[in-house]
This record gives sequence, C-alpha cells and structure tokens, in this order.
Amino acid sequence: MTTAIQPAQPEQVELAQKDPKKYLPNGARRITIWNGLGFGVGDVFGGGSGALTGTYLSLFLTSFAGLSIAQAQSIQGVATMLSAVTAIIIGGLSDSMYKFKIGRKLGRRRMFILLGAPLLVLGMGMWLPGFSYWFYFASFFCWTVTLQIIMIPYATLPSEMTTDFNGRTILSTTRMFMSGLAGSLVPIVGAALLNTLGNHAGTYTVIGVGIITVFILCVLCVYFTTWERKPEELDPEDVATGEKKTMREHLSTIGHVMLSYLSTLRVRAFRQHMAIYLIALTFVEMFMNVFMFFTIYAWNETAAFASLLLSLGVIWMPASPLQGWLFSKLGANGLYSVTFAGAILGIVSFYFLHLAQGTIPDHTWVIVTMVVFALFLFFKGLIYFVPWQVFPFIPDVDEIMTRHRREGVFSSMMRFLRVLTQGLGAMFIGFFLQNVGFNATKKQQTPEALNGLITLSVWIVIAGLAVAWAISLTLRLNKKTHAVLIGEIDRLKAGGSKADVKPEVRKVVENLTGIKYDKCWPDEPAAKTATVQ
Repeated sequence: MTTAIQPAQPEQVELAQKDPKKYLPNGARRITIWNGLGFGVGDVFGGGSGALTGTYLSLFLTSFAGLSIAQAQSIQGVATMLSAVTAIIIGGLSDSMYKFKIGRKLGRRRMFILLGAPLLVLGMGMWLPGFSYWFYFASFFCWTVTLQIIMIPYATLPSEMTTDFNGRTILSTTRMFMSGLAGSLVPIVGAALLNTLGNHAGTYTVIGVGIITVFILCVLCVYFTTWERKPEELDPEDVATGEKKTMREHLSTIGHVMLSYLSTLRVRAFRQHMAIYLIALTFVEMFMNVFMFFTIYAWNETAAFASLLLSLGVIWMPASPLQGWLFSKLGANGLYSVTFAGAILGIVSFYFLHLAQGTIPDHTWVIVTMVVFALFLFFKGLIYFVPWQVFPFIPDVDEIMTRHRREGVFSSMMRFLRVLTQGLGAMFIGFFLQNVGFNATKKQQTPEALNGLITLSVWIVIAGLAVAWAISLTLRLNKKTHAVLIGEIDRLKAGGSKADVKPEVRKVVENLTGIKYDKCWPDEPAAKTATVQ
C-alpha cells in the first residue's frame, strides 16, 4: 500500500507555463477556494455524524428505546471497536485499487466515497423506536463501518490533490469549516424540532433520518468535485495488475499489510501526532457525549437548551481562516497550547456555573452560560482542527524514510486507533455512570449519581486534556520545518548526495523522523510490504 510519486512529466510543465493561474510550476493543479469547498463539504458528514450520535443517540436509546445507560453506551462502544478492522482493510484497498479495472474507472480513493454514500441509509434504523438491543447494535455497527469506508479515503484526498503547503491548508481549513458548521447546525436543527414537535420519540426519528439524508448528498458532492493522482503519476508497480496468488501467498500478503501498519509508528512525528489526537479527542468527546445529561441534571435545564448551547458554535464559522492563520504562525505545538488552555478553562467554568445556580438571577446565569459555552466551542473546534492540519504532512516525513507515499496506510492507522479509543471511551462512560447509579429515565438523580456525572464531565476530562497538552509541547512539525523537509526530499530526488546535507537540515529531519539521517532515503526504495493485489 505504498506509493512513490513520479516526477512531473514534460506535458505537465507545459500546462503550467501556459496557464500559471490554474497550474503550479510542477504542473499540478492549483487549489482554489471552490476546490476547497467541494472537498470540505464531505466533512459535513464527518463532523455532523459525531454531533448527531454524540448529542442525541444515548438520550434517544435510554429515554425512548427502553435501554439502560450501560446498554446504550455499549452499543456505541463495542460496535465502534468491532468496526475498527474496516479501517485497516479500506486503507490498504484504496492504496491498491488502481490495480483493478473498477479503481481505474472510479478512482482508487473516490470509488469508496461513491459506494459508501447509499450505505448510509442503513444508519437510519438507529432512530426508529420499539426495536431490540441487537437491532440498534446492528444498525449502529453498519453506520460505523460505512463511516470508515467513506472517511478513510476522504482523509487522503488533500495529499492526492496537491503537494503545495498552501493548497493543503485551503483544503484542510475548508474541511474544518464545514465540519464545524455541521457540528453547529445539527443541534440548531435539533433544538428547532424539539421546540416545534416536542420531546418525544418521533422528533428524534425526524432529526436522525432528515440529517442522514443531507449527509448522503454531501458525500456524493465530494465524489464529483475532487480528483486524485492519475495512475501514470505513480510507480508502475502500484498500478500493475498481478497474477493470481496461492492461499499461502495471500496469507503472507496479509502479514505484510499488518507490518506496514505497525511501521507507521516508526515515524516520531506520527507517534506524537497520534498520542495528542487520540487522547484529546477521546476525552473531549466523552464530555460531549454526556453533555446532554450534564445539562439536564447538573444544570437543571432541558434538552432543547443543551441543543441551543451546542448550536452556538456557528458564530465561529467566520473564524476558520483565523484558525489556518494561527496554525501557520504558531505551528502545531504553539496552537495546541492555546487550544488546551482555553478548553480546560471552559470546562472548569461549567463546574462553577453548576455551583452558581440559585445564587444569581436566572437570566444572568443563562447569559453567562451562553457566553462561556460559546468560547469553549471555539477551543473545542481547534482540538479537531489542529490534528487534521498536521496529518497531510505526516506522509512527507515517511517519504524521506521509505521513498514511498503511504497516505492510505497512515489514514487507516489513524482511523483504526481512533475508532478503538472512541469505543473504549463510550464503554467507559456507560460503565462509570452505571456504577455510580445513574438512571436516565429518572427526573432527578441521587447525590452519588450526580457527583459521578460531574466528576466524569469535568475532572476526568480535564485530566485527559492536560496529558494531551503535555505531549503537544514536544511536537515540532510546522510550516518552517515542513519546508525544510520538502526541500531535502526534492534535493535527494534530483540526485543530491546524502553526504552533502546541511547540519540544520539533518537536525530537522532527525527530529521529525526519529531516526538517524543516514538511515533516511535508502539507496533503494523500502520494500513494499503492504501490496494488495
């Protein structure tokens, strides 16, 4: 599942000379804001799916489907973890689909996006009342599998569409803009429907089915507005069809695939990136998964009020360019520090708002809560934004180590580990709340259950974010170091000698890769240990 990029062809360079506004000097297409929007609309599904299930699914299953909090969370936890194997399979297949006729016709990445769109219909079953535990489990499992099928190839598209830092920043920024927009619009729609139709099972069905329909349209839009590298731009070995294999050879290939995934952890920047990403998102999503319960029981407010608060993220949509600018100026670790400090301060404020109830006028409390929560949502958005700004540059670090492009492998590994931790987080919520006596069908909780809910929502989440913050201080991948890395790769591709490396370049490469410079850029490209034929 590795891919070596071929040098620009003469006809590509000629295109760049004829139309420099449309093409870069190397012949690659320039990324415009319209390209960014076409790509970014895909994360209406990526960001909106989490907002939909994280905000409403547990509440629906416990209040209207007759499940306990432990059962509701086990559905999300176990099904999510079981679907993790899909991440491994899809990444390998998407890297190798040019070996097959269907891949050459529909695209090795975009084919999965096209095929995954209609499968989202299976997730509508989650929002139908009156069925058994196993029905909801199966429906949610299908939903999470389809999420992998679509989002793993989708995450590789910035690296497929351009190698330009600014172009990738446009794609990542618009993607995060759309993700944040969806994350805000889902609760806006939910709040409007709850206020209009009332808090009953049918309302949640309308919310779920209606929003999933929008997701399907957005995913289809991505397929028709994006592109990827053509077969002739890749190493011939990556697109050549293979002969039929014996069972032993197939088993050997599977073993090599597993080794390829494990080899991603050799890259220091990727290890740091994954530690930050997994810890931060797992704990912030734990908070978001219980926020509806926190609002109802700790703040004594309604589900509609919680939806209203979640919708406040829409006010930060114009700030997406600011996020990209901050990333460019501060680098990943600098922006992470700002992000985690703001998020932790916001969550601490929620605890003091709990204590302040009844001590200040209700209207004052509501205004303060809305302001504080709106600020928190800005920093929460950055927790999602920064990792996906970093990710497109990880395969560049790997390239100087292996002389191959392995976007699919890294995307799959990232998604695989993310799904595992997401499932563990959901299961932990159910186990913890069940253990403290939490019961979502009751109008009031016991003091023990309420204290447990507050401990989980505030102090446990803060501890997790603090750990992620500490790790982020060690990350040094930014625009400057990436430019140094790309410059060195280009020099070596042009036939430059490793013996001529500048000391400052050696230091940057070793810091990002985690290995000695002399072991980088092997004389022969690293063995393709993960080829699917």
